Amino acid sequence: MRNNLIFLVLLFGSITISLRAGDCVSGNCVNGQGIMTFPNGDKYVGEFKTERKAGYGVYYFVNGDRYEGDFKDDYPDGHGKAFLANGNIYEGEFKNNFPNGKGTMRYHNGNVYVGEWKQGLKDGFGSMNYENGSRYVGEWRNGKKHGQGNYTQATVASNGEIKKPQKSSETKMTAEKKSTPFWSGTK
Repeated sequence: MRNNLIFLVLLFGSITISLRAGDCVSGNCVNGQGIMTFPNGDKYVGEFKTERKAGYGVYYFVNGDRYEGDFKDDYPDGHGKAFLANGNIYEGEFKNNFPNGKGTMRYHNGNVYVGEWKQGLKDGFGSMNYENGSRYVGEWRNGKKHGQGNYTQATVASNGEIKKPQKSSETKMTAEKKSTPFWSGTK
């Protein structure tokens, strides 16, 4: 009897601790569809499995960021789309809350990166099309151009029209940079 009581206390104690992170305001936030709000103002609408965000859902950050896509163990994991408050939009693969794998980032300034990501940084092969018509195709590491690649610079005529790119150059190695969070999500 005592072992059963300890088990029940541990089971219900873990549920209480887990649900303190947010409040289930609608639905089934244990195993099913639900809506959970968090003390900092964030909100999650989607699927839950064993009290964690799992399956498809939408997470609204109080700062205006939004993630729509797959979740696993409370984090974006799988295919998803992130709308950042600064106007950038990322669509592609996520792993443990970061873009990881293949994805496309459309920057608010008109630049577009299509390629590989690792821990939230451009890493592997990819291409960056710049708003001014220039383009880099090649290798990236820790968010920077690195290794083999070609940069083609667009030229602008005196009347403001972009002319066909004329010059191509190889990139040089750059210093490494530590991985930084894609965003600072709340679990």
